[in-house]
Amino acid sequence: MRIFAIVLFILLSCSCSFGFMVSDDNFQKEIRVLKELDIDPKYINDEHFLLLKNVRMDMTKKEFINTITKEYKHAAIIKDVLKERNAPNFLLYLAIVESKLSNRATSGAKAAGIWQFIPSTAKLHNLKVDKYVDERRDPLQATHAAIDYLERLKDRFGKWYLAILAYNAGEGKLSKAIKLAGSDDIMVLLNPKKKYLSLESRDYLRKIIMMAYVANDSDFLISKDSSMLNSATYIGIKRVEIPGGTSLRDVAVSIGFSLENLSKYNTHLRYSFTPPNRETYYIYIPTIKKEEFAANYKEGSKSKIYNTKKGDTFEIIAKKLNIKASDIKEYNNVSKIKSNYKLAVPANAKTIYEYQVKKGDTLGMISRKFGVEVDEIIKANSKTNMKLAIGENLVIPH
Repeated sequence: MRIFAIVLFILLSCSCSFGFMVSDDNFQKEIRVLKELDIDPKYINDEHFLLLKNVRMDMTKKEFINTITKEYKHAAIIKDVLKERNAPNFLLYLAIVESKLSNRATSGAKAAGIWQFIPSTAKLHNLKVDKYVDERRDPLQATHAAIDYLERLKDRFGKWYLAILAYNAGEGKLSKAIKLAGSDDIMVLLNPKKKYLSLESRDYLRKIIMMAYVANDSDFLISKDSSMLNSATYIGIKRVEIPGGTSLRDVAVSIGFSLENLSKYNTHLRYSFTPPNRETYYIYIPTIKKEEFAANYKEGSKSKIYNTKKGDTFEIIAKKLNIKASDIKEYNNVSKIKSNYKLAVPANAKTIYEYQVKKGDTLGMISRKFGVEVDEIIKANSKTNMKLAIGENLVIPH
């Protein structure tokens, strides 16, 4: 303990020497941050937090500025939703700690998106995750879901810092930690010797507090970097409904946009088309393109969907469907073929029937069922032998 105190004294002395001591203005802002999180202001002098703050604050500043510079669109979207929902601004910093605001972030625990929802939690908050869409990667939908979840946690545990700990550790683990500690006081729960919560959860809350300190720091607020948190710095997005099975390329053409750029606004779509198993589905377009969309977009025939097989090439698929290989690339913004991947193809492509292999099936049985020669089925599926796998999707030529 004595060594710890000496180290802390040295760090504080160094901070003073280099001009990093907290100004009175920033001190008051840090107190306000703690109060917003329902944390006792005395925590500002917690020795473990002070040590971590002095060791990591510069790194936290860099991470914060790098994140809002790279992902300023997502930062602005989240701020707008928080304002609309009258939710606290510090939830933005939770998202930064979760994913650095990357919509493509994925964890080993199968969490995805800015708010790092796992599939079961996503389902509880009405985010669809299926073979065509992953709405955890929709920054608007997922932010609303995260606010719903965090507000419920706040209602259950009574304090915002406890809701944040529950978001990371899980409700059950937090409840158990509070019971073991006999208290929900932050300095008790985060005690590094008692370890009521994992180091990850303890640091998680501390990181969010430090992010909030950075965002409210006087020097940051007058810097040009702070403008990246202004919603005026990004092009707004508008939600529009289009038929299921519609290629994003058709929408992109109607608004004078590239498929690649439009796809960036719609990372919740697993493919470059809307779910073909739904009557309608939503996509996002830039707000500045809404008039062009209204004037130029016409509902056309649904795109057809082709499931790629092992050995497929653009040329092989084009020959099967009686279309150009360039059409396939254009419709899907892809340069390589992956097996077991769904491609959108023009409505005028040749219709391909598919059959999912069931237990006991043989090529001879399937051949007789559809009235198609075995050799034709083998050729259409680029197979090199007669073996079938249960669940395999076979193209049935006609």
